[in-house]
Amino acid sequence: MLKKMIVTLAAWLAFGIGVPAGAVVHLDTSEVVAATAEAAAQLPPTYDFTLTAAGNYVVTLKDISLDSGLPQSLQSLQVLVTRDLQAVARLSIEYPAQPSVTPPAKTQTFAGTPGTYRVHVLGAIAANGAGGLFSVDVAPSAGGAAVFAVADAIATQNAPPSEQSLLQTEFTVSTAGSYRVLALDRGFPSALLNRNVLLVKRSPQTQVEFNTSGAFSPSDVGTFNAQVGDTYELIVVATASPGSAGLYGAAVRGGPSDTVIYRSENGVGALPPARALTIPTAATYSLALTDLQFPVPLTAFSAAIVQNDAFVGSVAGATPGNISLSAGSAQLFVYSTTATTGALSAVLSSGGQVAYGDVHITDASPDATTPAIYSFSPSEPVSRGNYALSLNDLRFPTELPSLRALAIQEGLPVGQLNAAGNTVVSLEAGKVRVLVAATPPPVSGTLPGNGAFALALKAANDAIVFESTQGVGGLFNAKVVDLPAAGRYDIELKDFEFPSRLRISWLAVTHGTELVGQVIGSSPIQNLQLEGGVHVLNFIGQPAANTNYGAFGLKVSDSTPAPVVTLSASPTSVTAGQSSTLTWSATNATSCTASNGWSGSKTVSGTQSTGALSTSSNTTYALECVGPGGRSSASVTVSVTVPTPGKSGGGGGHLDPLLLVALATVLTLATVRRQRGVMK
Repeated sequence: MLKKMIVTLAAWLAFGIGVPAGAVVHLDTSEVVAATAEAAAQLPPTYDFTLTAAGNYVVTLKDISLDSGLPQSLQSLQVLVTRDLQAVARLSIEYPAQPSVTPPAKTQTFAGTPGTYRVHVLGAIAANGAGGLFSVDVAPSAGGAAVFAVADAIATQNAPPSEQSLLQTEFTVSTAGSYRVLALDRGFPSALLNRNVLLVKRSPQTQVEFNTSGAFSPSDVGTFNAQVGDTYELIVVATASPGSAGLYGAAVRGGPSDTVIYRSENGVGALPPARALTIPTAATYSLALTDLQFPVPLTAFSAAIVQNDAFVGSVAGATPGNISLSAGSAQLFVYSTTATTGALSAVLSSGGQVAYGDVHITDASPDATTPAIYSFSPSEPVSRGNYALSLNDLRFPTELPSLRALAIQEGLPVGQLNAAGNTVVSLEAGKVRVLVAATPPPVSGTLPGNGAFALALKAANDAIVFESTQGVGGLFNAKVVDLPAAGRYDIELKDFEFPSRLRISWLAVTHGTELVGQVIGSSPIQNLQLEGGVHVLNFIGQPAANTNYGAFGLKVSDSTPAPVVTLSASPTSVTAGQSSTLTWSATNATSCTASNGWSGSKTVSGTQSTGALSTSSNTTYALECVGPGGRSSASVTVSVTVPTPGKSGGGGGHLDPLLLVALATVLTLATVRRQRGVMK
């Protein structure tokens, strides 16, 4: 095989036909997907490194937990190194039966070429384990400094219970004096159960200043004396009633001028983060809430405003409330409940002037397999005019059971689609937001519970305000590639089988709101005609049943051009018995085959005589050449003529000898026939 490859390369070079140049690569990546949110939380980041010189390199994988004085709590550890859709190295630690024994490191040598490599690490934590540490090094096999080295952790990510919130922050004192810590329950939307507050002095020494717990009260949590430059860490754990939410304000103030050196408002449980308000002038403002009933009505809703460390007012339900505000900044908290998903608009106005108007989303869906609302907003305000809103169900891999869109300005609906389609919306100058409510399809056989839609907003002149593609359901991974120009491209999807083969591996390629290509499994798309601009590669993956992870690779590159074949004959017209010379060449080709007037395999360029041509009809010669970019053919026709007998004319000339013999014979027969007639 190697000999054949060398001969072919030598033939290309001998005839001046270069080896096809490597295609320009626009995207080359490998990624790991996790089956659950918990598994995703344990994934270390993906690491990249670059080799500048070709050569042999050694990858070393170690579990360094015991070396670092930590208990051994990993039960598996493996690493994958990829480049150009290839797994260049893959190592796995073998763990001994005794957890106190450090497992031996694993090494593997690979032939490296200049370019960028990606490193993926997977590990499983033993039952009741907190996690472990690992290291990955890449160094020249001949010795020398490592070209890549990382040490990181695989650990459980324990979030506080759903009814709790954790505040952990640091602050530094700039003026010596006595300070006090406050944690005040705002009573919105309901009173909190209790709080635990810990203040630790970090610098210049580490010591606990105070540690208190119990119910919220309007009094100070604790006091401490501080010097200039002292740094403290404040930790507050607050608890709401089960299934509810709450809000409290934390502050540190004191010193000679009773200065506030730290403040924050903190939601507890299901309370979303605050929205920032800018109050233009001091006045009484009306705060109005409206249930958009998108996609279904809310069960309850309320809102509150905090300004200058004070709870200034709240409203509940659809009845507006008046709140007195000072000029400056404030915070708006909105809380709503629903069985699945919903949307609520909040408008703050005074004297007909809107100080704030926007939409707030509520999502009570337990996981990615249930209905969800997605929010889209262009980065720049729009001008006044009519706009085309389009919503497209990409049906990838299956149709979405429910798909709706709602356009909103200043908290008020201005256009709606109750299914995939198009509509015209009239917009005022300013910001616009579009909500999309989608329900993923159910799992069916080998089909995952996934779908995808595309959304676009265009001006009257067809100028794009924004375009977006969104996956619905779990295990979606989207990558964006910006193609420089319209042309033909190759798109490849690779399952690295790390740690096992993916049960499902699908790819949808979108441009704007259109699905322009699909890959099922590892079959590449070749010579796909694409427009220039941004394209999104939407990956759906489902790990094997016995694992939480899977790894895939994506590559987008220019398609190799199809072969260009030329074939000529000289001369193209000959007399019977003569020959013609065929000359041909092919670029972007690896082999050629002759047919019609000739046959057999041909080199990608050359010359050949037709030999003596004796037929009286035309002969066509065809040549087909094949290359990485496809196949092309060319043909040429050589005409063959036979000389016609000469003729005598009134102007003299000569007679053909054969004609003279034939004429003499005719005359002789005529004379004999005439003589016989006389004898009668």
